[in-house]
Amino acid sequence: MARKYIIRNVLILVLSILVLVAGSGCIYVDSLIGHGNFVDGSEGTSMPITPSTIDSGTTFNSAGANQINGMLKDEAITNILVLGIDDYQKDDPIGRSDSMMIISLDNRHKKLKLTSFMRDIYLAIPDHGSNKINAAYHFGAYDAVKDGKAKAGDLVSVNAGAQLCIKTVELNFGMNIDRYVVVKNSAFDDVIGILGGVDVNLTAKEAALINKNSGAGATLELKNGVQHLDGAQAHYYGRIRQEGFDQYGNNITVPNVYGHYGDRGRAERQRAVVTSLVDKFKVSNLATISKLASGILPKVITNFTRNEIYSLLPQSLTMMNYPIKQNQIPAEGNYTTPNIDIGGTPASVMQITDNQKVVKDALTFIYEGDKPDVSHIGLAVSSRAGTSSNGNINSIDSNSVSSDASSEYQTDTDTTGTGDSNVNSTENDSGN
Repeated sequence: MARKYIIRNVLILVLSILVLVAGSGCIYVDSLIGHGNFVDGSEGTSMPITPSTIDSGTTFNSAGANQINGMLKDEAITNILVLGIDDYQKDDPIGRSDSMMIISLDNRHKKLKLTSFMRDIYLAIPDHGSNKINAAYHFGAYDAVKDGKAKAGDLVSVNAGAQLCIKTVELNFGMNIDRYVVVKNSAFDDVIGILGGVDVNLTAKEAALINKNSGAGATLELKNGVQHLDGAQAHYYGRIRQEGFDQYGNNITVPNVYGHYGDRGRAERQRAVVTSLVDKFKVSNLATISKLASGILPKVITNFTRNEIYSLLPQSLTMMNYPIKQNQIPAEGNYTTPNIDIGGTPASVMQITDNQKVVKDALTFIYEGDKPDVSHIGLAVSSRAGTSSNGNINSIDSNSVSSDASSEYQTDTDTTGTGDSNVNSTENDSGN
C-alpha cells in the first residue's frame, strides 16, 4: 500500500509540470507532450474524454452512475487506472504491476479519489484462472510477446498488459475504467536525479543496507543522521521493509529513525523521500521543470490521446485543488492471508472474506450515492484457500520467448536483492 505515495506523487508531478509550462505557449507544450508514449486507438478504449467530460461547470445529462454492460459508468467521473511497473529484473523484462490504483477525476462531487489495490489480492483474471492481481499485467503482456505481436517492454506489450489489468478490475469490481497510465520503474530515479537528490534522516543500519543493495556509485557514511541520497539510493531506501529472521536465525529487522519496520517503516521512509522531493520541486525553475518533463514522460505510456491531454490541461489547476480522498481495496478486516498453491508452490495471498461488501464499498467510494443498487454485485468466482491454481509467471528475454521457460511468480524472486522472497514466513528482502 505504501508505494501508492510514490506513484501518486510522480503522477501529480507530471501533471504539475504540464500545468506550469502550459503558459509558455502551445508549441512548447506540444513539444513536451511529444515525449510521452501514446497508444492511440487501442482496444477497450471507451468514449472520448472531451472538455465537457471534465469541465466542472458542465450540466450533466445523467443524475449519476448508470449500469452499462454490467459496469457502473458516470459521465462526470473519469476513472484512470494507474500502474507502476517494476521491470528492473534481468530475467523478467516484462515486469509486474507492483502498484495499481484508480485515480477518479470526480467533477460531480468535486473530488480527486485514489483507490489503491493491495498487490496480493487473489482473484479471477480473465482467461488465466485465479492469481494475485499483480499477475494480470504480466500475463497480458506475455501473451502478446508469446504470439509474436510484440517485444517485451514495447508499446504493444505494455498496452496488452494494461488492457488485461483493466478487464480484471472491471470484471471483479464493477466500475468502468476510462483510460490507463503506465509508469515505468526508472521514472522515480530520474525525478530524484534531475532534482539533484534528496536529504533523508537515516540510521546507520539503513545506510549499510543501501550501500550493499542499491547499486549506486556513491557510498553513504555508516552513521545516524541526515544524508544526501541520489536516485538509486533513494529508490532502494523507499523499498526497505526487512523484518524477522533469516534461515540461520539471524535477526534481519531494519528499523527506521522512528523505530518502525516492515510495511509501517517503509511507508514512513517513502513519505520522507516524497516530502523532500516535493519541497525541491516547489523551488525548481522552468529549466528544471522542462528537464523533468523531458526525462519523465518517455517513461510514461498511456491510451489517452494527445487531444484528450490538451482537453485536460485547462481544468488541471481546478482538479488539483479538489480535496484528495483515498481508499484501499480490500479494507482492513475484510481479508485473510492463507497460503494457496500457485504453479506448484505455496504462496501467501490476500483472500477477500466478504466479496459483496468489498465491491459495494469500492463503488460507493467512487460514485457515492449517485448509483443504482449494487448490493447484489460480488467478486468474480476465484479459487479459495487450499485449492490449486496454475499461475506461472513466464521468464523471457527482451527479444524472444524462451520455450517452456517459467519461474514461480508467487515468490516474487528479485535478482537485485529488493524482491519478495519469503524466509521462515518473514520478509527476507527490502522490496515491496
